Amino acid sequence: MYNFYFSNNINTKWFIFFGLILHFIAAYFTVGYYNSDEHFQVIGPLEKLLGIENKLAWEFNYRIRSWVHPYFYFAVTKILYNLNIVNPFIIVFILKLVTSIVGFVSINYLYNHVKFKFNIDNNLSKIIIFTFWFYAFLHARTSSENLSISLLIFGMVLFDKFISSDEYKQKYLLLAISGICLGLSIVLRYQIVLSVFFIFLWFFFTKFNYTNFKYVILNSLIIILVLLSSLIVDFFGYGFYNNTFYQFYHANFVSKWFASFGREPWWYHLKLYLEGFFPPVNIIILISIIFFWLKEFKNIITFITLPVIIILSLLTHKELRFLFPILIFAPFFISYFFSNTDLFFAKKFLINLTLSFNILFYVILFIPATEQVKVYEYLYYNEKETSKVFYYDDNPYITDHLEPKIYTNEIPKISKYNNEKNLNKYVIIARNYNSYIKIQNIEKCKLMYSVYPKFLNQFKVWRERNFNWYIFRCN
Repeated sequence: MYNFYFSNNINTKWFIFFGLILHFIAAYFTVGYYNSDEHFQVIGPLEKLLGIENKLAWEFNYRIRSWVHPYFYFAVTKILYNLNIVNPFIIVFILKLVTSIVGFVSINYLYNHVKFKFNIDNNLSKIIIFTFWFYAFLHARTSSENLSISLLIFGMVLFDKFISSDEYKQKYLLLAISGICLGLSIVLRYQIVLSVFFIFLWFFFTKFNYTNFKYVILNSLIIILVLLSSLIVDFFGYGFYNNTFYQFYHANFVSKWFASFGREPWWYHLKLYLEGFFPPVNIIILISIIFFWLKEFKNIITFITLPVIIILSLLTHKELRFLFPILIFAPFFISYFFSNTDLFFAKKFLINLTLSFNILFYVILFIPATEQVKVYEYLYYNEKETSKVFYYDDNPYITDHLEPKIYTNEIPKISKYNNEKNLNKYVIIARNYNSYIKIQNIEKCKLMYSVYPKFLNQFKVWRERNFNWYIFRCN
């Protein structure tokens, strides 16, 4: 088995094929959103563009979000409309699948660029990289950070290529596409400007020469052109000229909106990482990251990860997703570590542990990221003709005080249940297990659907955390 890991006798296409299957599974099953921003900062404005009346997130009231990502999805959706695909669940699935494929291609592109440089052209590295559960999960997200990171990877690899290329015509093509990708990555997620800045810093510290300097200047001019062009898109989105970049700066650093979401200590990202990202393999990942930084301190990936994590640690508010531009390289760090060291006796054990837990985490790819969306889906396919839908405790149509109208606009309206009498054929939706028990005792009410299997209610921890949603039909 050890020799199998470090040989290269399996064609890469088989690992790519398996990775594509995982990405399709994640796009199909992980309905909803990992973070509410994933929906309300991207799908929310898409709803507006589609003519669905809704309320946008506060970021759009402060005019600090770009409309480029929603317009990209709008273009895809209009194509689907022209093909008579109007089902909102199919539309969102296709949007997720398109985004997922972009992300997977970026990882494949990065692997082909570094596999010989990092000595990771082996079966083990291909297993870790192409079948990593987190890639399938993250790439299926409609979040701005997901698409932004994918474009950052394309832009970074192309930047490295044009710096190293001796073919002048190729340099111009590479720097142009790199500039477009890096510019769009910033537009989609303004915080990515940190990573892009350190790409340029990497050039000045490790690759500087006057011949390449003029090409880097052209590359940066293209980035600026992309940033300015995004303001044209924002003009159509907001309906008037808006300097979105300045508004973002003013809201977060003058009005202190960013700090208002939390003030955590500098080490808090480490806590979030150890608790929430791939335990216990995250310990191996952390060791691998440090090992890579020490061995490849002049590499471009070191420059866009090490300084960025330091700066993120100095900011007041911290979330695990802020680390995604660093964690996106986690399989590469692990592969590099296992492929370039023999300094410990438990190498085979740690490899098997990593791969085993990676398989265990595949379960995440089969469960909804937001359970409420499964409720909408059931109502859409089964209860479209139902005139009365009630919620018993929590309102499934409301998340973070906003309503995901792309789904709820297509299903019956909902109201609070209040001991309704003399009603026929109505639906009650509940979340709390105690509510579930009470509704069961209502005459002629029958459980028709629950997001998760009922047997999980046997576990007290599960019942108390209110993960599930229950749909009853009453006659």
